[in-house]
Amino acid sequence: MTDKIVSGETTTNTFCYFYKGAEHMLKQADKSEDGQLYNIISCITYCAFTLEAYFNHLGSEKISKWNEMEKTFSRKKRDKVLFEKLKFNWEDILNENLYESMTDIYEYRDKIVHGKTTIDTIEKPIEGDVDDLTSFAVGPNWKTSSTIKYAQTIVTDTKTIILEIHKAAGFKNNPFLSFGGGSYRIKTN
Repeated sequence: MTDKIVSGETTTNTFCYFYKGAEHMLKQADKSEDGQLYNIISCITYCAFTLEAYFNHLGSEKISKWNEMEKTFSRKKRDKVLFEKLKFNWEDILNENLYESMTDIYEYRDKIVHGKTTIDTIEKPIEGDVDDLTSFAVGPNWKTSSTIKYAQTIVTDTKTIILEIHKAAGFKNNPFLSFGGGSYRIKTN
C-alpha cells in the first residue's frame, strides 16, 4: 500500500471527448465496410452526445441552477431556458440547414437510444441493378440514412452548431481546443 495521495481538481470538457469520438468513428466507418453501419451509428450518436454535453457545459456557465434543472427538465425545455437566458433564438444563430441538422441528430439519437422492434412499410424506386441486393437499402429511416455522406454532414454540422452558439454566447475562444485540465499535488500520509 502506498502512503502517497494525489489531490487536486480536474475539469473535463466532455463534449470535446464526444466530438473526438464522433470523428474517430467516422474515420473507422470510412476505412472499411466491415462494421461500417455500427461505426456510423456510433458516430452520429456521439454527435448527439456532443451537442447535449455542450449545452450542459454552456448552461452551467450561464445559469447558476443548471445542474438541478438538468435533472428535472426535458432536454427541449432546458435548451429553451438556456436560449432565453442568452437572449437569442435558434433562428438568430443557426441557419435553417443547421437547425434541421440539429433536430435530425436528436431524432436519430432518440431512435437509437429508445430502440424498438419496428415493422416499416417500404415502397421506393430501385436505383441500380435489381439483381444486386446491395444496390438499394431497405429498413427503418435511421438505418437507411446511416451513410458515410450523412455522417460526414452531421459531424461537420455538429461542430459548426457549437461554434456558432459559443460565439453568440459571447465567447471568443474555440471550445474544442481544451479537453480540460487541472492542478494536482502529491501528498504523503
